Amino acid sequence: MQPRPIRHRRARRADFGALSELLNAAGVRAPSDDRRGRSRFRRVVADLGADLYVATIDDVLCGAVHATYVRQLTAEPSATIELLIVAPDARRRGVGASLFGLIVGRAQRRACRTITLRAVVPAAAGAFFSHLGWRVAGTQLLFDLTASAD
Repeated sequence: MQPRPIRHRRARRADFGALSELLNAAGVRAPSDDRRGRSRFRRVVADLGADLYVATIDDVLCGAVHATYVRQLTAEPSATIELLIVAPDARRRGVGASLFGLIVGRAQRRACRTITLRAVVPAAAGAFFSHLGWRVAGTQLLFDLTASAD
């Protein structure tokens, strides 16, 4: 049987419920389901200076990535992955790697030199990030986009 394709798209306001369920299932604090939480979610979705993408399989949300980008006067542009999450039943199927690849491409188009992972990495995910080429830099994980271009 052929694996079902993983599709990516920008998150939409209508994804609030499904994304909140995904976050809660992973033990990550989801935005509150009140006016303030939904307003914050809408602002993140509408922010064109950042990326909030979701992955779907058969139109079911199974992963998400949130990345922010910084341009500075005295330093190279950089990207930070604020959140990378995959539903438990979709793990080890390429969803996380595909979301990461999406952000690598978007960061390269913005001339970023590095991507930093801000999120706390569970021990079980350490091998995943190491396999993708991340390295420990102090207390953070760092991905060098200049090395991946070779």
